[in-house]
Amino acid sequence: MSDRLRSFHIKYEVRCRLQNFFGKEIVVKNCYSEVQAKYKLGAYCEKKYGVEFESVKFLSVTEESFGELSNDIFGNSSTNDLFGDKKYDSNFFTNMLKNLKSKKK
Repeated sequence: MSDRLRSFHIKYEVRCRLQNFFGKEIVVKNCYSEVQAKYKLGAYCEKKYGVEFESVKFLSVTEESFGELSNDIFGNSSTNDLFGDKKYDSNFFTNMLKNLKSKKK
């Protein structure tokens, strides 16, 4: 078991007595392993669907990593840059704040 907490993206289906729910997705956070993430999702489904709940079927489980999430948020080669075609360095926001403060004076 790993010592670090991770997040898992799970695609699943829920089976209930009167109704089934297909094509569901969720990110389960703060888990040490895939097994714990599945257990937490199962407990969540039991609580949410109550006495009607029968089972949960796991279609896929993938570990989320911060690198993948930051690429999705801040853009990478497969997505558009948030600021258009221009690439800004880490000092961009610092310089922008300095400019705003100097304009207020």
